[in-house]
Amino acid sequence: MCGIVGGVGKIDFRSYLIKGLKKLEYRGYDSAGVCVDDDGKFEIHKEVGKVDKLAALLGDELKGTVGIAHTRWATHGQPSVANAHPHLSYSGKFAIVHNGVIENFRPLRDELKQKGYKFASDTDSEILIDLVEEEYLHLKDVLLAIESAKRRVEGSYAAAIIKVDEPGRLYFMKGASPLLLGLGNQANYLASDAGAMIDLTSRFVELEDGDYGYLDADSVHIFSEGKEVDRPESSRSPDFYDDDLHGFPHYMLKEIHEIPSVIHRLLDNYLDCGIRFDPKVLDAISRASSIHFLACGTSFYASKVGVKYFRALGKPSSASIGSEWAYDPYDIGGNPFFIILSQSGETADLIKCQKVINEHGLPNLVVTNSKGSTLERKATFSCLLYAGVEVAVASTKSYIAQISFLALLVAALRGYSGIEKDLLSMCDSISDILKHSDKVKEEASKRKDARDAFYIGRGYDYLSSLEGALKMKEVAYVHAESYPGGELKHGPIALIEKGTLVVGFVTDPSKEASTRNNFVELSSRGADLLIISDESLFRQGDSISFKTVPGYLRVCPSVVVAQLLSYYLAEAKGLPIDKPRNLAKSVTVE
Repeated sequence: MCGIVGGVGKIDFRSYLIKGLKKLEYRGYDSAGVCVDDDGKFEIHKEVGKVDKLAALLGDELKGTVGIAHTRWATHGQPSVANAHPHLSYSGKFAIVHNGVIENFRPLRDELKQKGYKFASDTDSEILIDLVEEEYLHLKDVLLAIESAKRRVEGSYAAAIIKVDEPGRLYFMKGASPLLLGLGNQANYLASDAGAMIDLTSRFVELEDGDYGYLDADSVHIFSEGKEVDRPESSRSPDFYDDDLHGFPHYMLKEIHEIPSVIHRLLDNYLDCGIRFDPKVLDAISRASSIHFLACGTSFYASKVGVKYFRALGKPSSASIGSEWAYDPYDIGGNPFFIILSQSGETADLIKCQKVINEHGLPNLVVTNSKGSTLERKATFSCLLYAGVEVAVASTKSYIAQISFLALLVAALRGYSGIEKDLLSMCDSISDILKHSDKVKEEASKRKDARDAFYIGRGYDYLSSLEGALKMKEVAYVHAESYPGGELKHGPIALIEKGTLVVGFVTDPSKEASTRNNFVELSSRGADLLIISDESLFRQGDSISFKTVPGYLRVCPSVVVAQLLSYYLAEAKGLPIDKPRNLAKSVTVE
C-alpha cells in the first residue's frame, strides 16, 4: 500500500521523483522520502506527511545519476521521519525503498542483531536492506546478494535498491507486490504504477513474482531463478492517466461527474451491432454450474449486485470477501466459474484467492480498471472497465462501471437487446442528479454534526445502503451501519434516539409499503430521516428523488446520491476528501 518510484540516467530527478510520488500518493501518505546518488554520495530527504511537505524541503534540483523515492502507508512502525523511506543499510552503503510486508522480519532482525547490526527504525524494510548487505559481505556480488536475500524472506515485496559506489545502476526485486519498469531514452525507470512514469515513457515491462535485476541508463536486465530472462514490452496511453482536476475542487467530485462519460465508454467498447464479448467467456459462464464473485470493499458491494443479476438468470451465485475466502476456500467443487472484481487489479487478498483458483485449474474472469495488472495477467479471461484513472481513495465511478459492466455481461448471456436503452436511461438519471446536486449539498449541510448514521433499504435498495454507509465512513468520518429494513426490529432500532441520522432508500414499488413503515417506526423514535426515492414513488417528506430507471439499475443513481451526500458532508466538515485518514487506494498488502 506504499508507492515506490526510481530511475537511472539523464533525468531531472527533482521533477521526476516528486511528480511520481504525487501520482502514487493514493497508495499512502503517512510520510515520503527521496534518495539520489551523486558521484558516490547519497543525498536523502524525508518528511512526515504528504509529498508536498517533502517537496518544500528540497532545493531547486536533486543532482545525481540514480534516484529512488517512496510514499508510505505505515504497516511496521508509526509514521515518523525515522520510519520513512528510503532506508540505509547498517554500513550506509545501500539504500532501499520497499512496498510490502516481510512477515518473518522479527527472526531476521534477531539474527542480524546477534551479528552486530543496529537499527535506526522499527520497519521491516530496514531489515530487508540489512539482509541484502549481510549477503553481499559473503557473496561480493549485489545480484547474488539480492537473490539470496529474496529466498530468505517471507511475505511480499517490491523494492528498489541503490549502492553508493554504483551511481549508474538501479537494482530491483519483486514478490507479490506490484512493480513495473519503464523504458526511456538514455534513462530507464521503475515504479509501483505506470502512472508515475507516463509523462516520460509509454513503454513498459511487467515483472513477474520472483524477478530481480538491475537497470542502467541504456539497458534492462531481468533475472529469475538465477537466469536472465526476457519479459514482454507493452504500451500505455497517457489519456488513461489524465489526473487534471479540470476546475473541480476535489478528485472525488470530478470522478462522480465523470460517471456519465464512463457509461458511454463502456457502451462504445462492449456494444457494436450487438453486445460484444469474447465468445469463450460467454461459453465458459454458460457451462458453469455456479458463479462465485470475489472482491473487497466497494467492489464487494458491486459484486453483490452481480449476484442478483446472475440469480435472475437462473445461475446459483454467491459473493465472498477476498480476505475471508483466501483463508477458507470453498465453492471449488463441481464446475464453478469465478468473477474477480478489483479496480486496481493489484489487491493482495484477491491475488491470493486467484492463486488458489488457478491451482485448482478453475476458470476466472477478472474485471478491472487497470490494464496489465497482476490479476489481469494471471486470469483465464479479463475485461476492462475503461473508467479512466481514479485518483480519490474512495471509489465512485469504478463502482458504477462495475455494475454497468455486469449488466452488459448478463445481457449478452440472455440475448437481451434492450441493454443500451436501459443504460442510457440510467445515464440520463445520473446526469440529472449531478445537474441538481445542490439539493444533496443542502441536505448534507444540515447533518454536518452527525456522529452516527444508519442506512436502510430492501432488495436492491439494501445493496445501495451498503455502499452508501461505506462512503459515509470513508470520507465523512461518520460511524455508519447498513441494515435491511426488515432487520431493524431485530436489534438495530435500539440504537435510534432523537436526532440519529437515518438514510433510507425507496425505489422499488413492490417493497415501498414495508420500507415506508420502517420510516414511520424510525421517525416515531426521533430519527432524522433523509429519504432517497425514485421519482415515481416520491412522497411529501422525501429528501431527494431521481428519474425512474429500470429496476435492476436503480442501485446506480441511488449510490450516486449517497456518494454526493458523503462528499458534501466531508466538505462541510473541512476534511481531506481525496485522501482520508488511514486509507490507501490500492490495498497491496494483506
